[in-house]
Amino acid sequence: MIFQDPYASLNPRFTVSDIIGEALDIHGMAGSRAERKKRIEELLDMVGLNSDHATRYPHEFSGGQRQRIGIARALAVNPKFIICDEPISALDVSIQAQVVNLLKDLQDRLGLTYLFIAHDLSMVKHISDRVAVMYLGKMVELADSEELYANPLHPYTKTLLSAIPIPDPEIEANKQRLKMEGDQQGPITAAKGEDGTVQLDLDDTELVEVSKGHWVAKAYA
Repeated sequence: MIFQDPYASLNPRFTVSDIIGEALDIHGMAGSRAERKKRIEELLDMVGLNSDHATRYPHEFSGGQRQRIGIARALAVNPKFIICDEPISALDVSIQAQVVNLLKDLQDRLGLTYLFIAHDLSMVKHISDRVAVMYLGKMVELADSEELYANPLHPYTKTLLSAIPIPDPEIEANKQRLKMEGDQQGPITAAKGEDGTVQLDLDDTELVEVSKGHWVAKAYA
């Protein structure tokens, strides 16, 4: 797992070597100290850091470097599946693209599968093959990335996509923006656009396949 906060997810009393090597020790994946050291250096190189960083502590690194350490730790046990819990939301925008590109490169090199949890829909589209939209802890729509962004069916999905800013002031000023309505103290219950207000069926949890690989809550199929 790669955690959201690179400042809180690394033990400040551990060196980088200890942070990455802990999993190797627990799972008995290094037969000797020399093998352990070599594997840690390989992992650091894999994420764009160097062997000198192994003896340093987390406070000596920037947020982006700390997240790279977190990625190296996740890779230590040779996983096939990694949960990325909003791994870029705590980083500066200039660093986010670097980390996402690193994740994509590692995915290609190592054959990894990610469960990438995020609120940044532009980034989700960039990194994902398939996208699931959740509302109130329930999945309401699931489709291939290109299909979901081109043909959203659920009102909540449409609302989320309409909120993505467009880097053209004229288009941004004239685009239709859907709005969610509901009790401020409770769940949003409706989506309002030019076509009127659509009530959300919060109890509709059954997904149906409307086209190959495109699933949506039954009420909106």
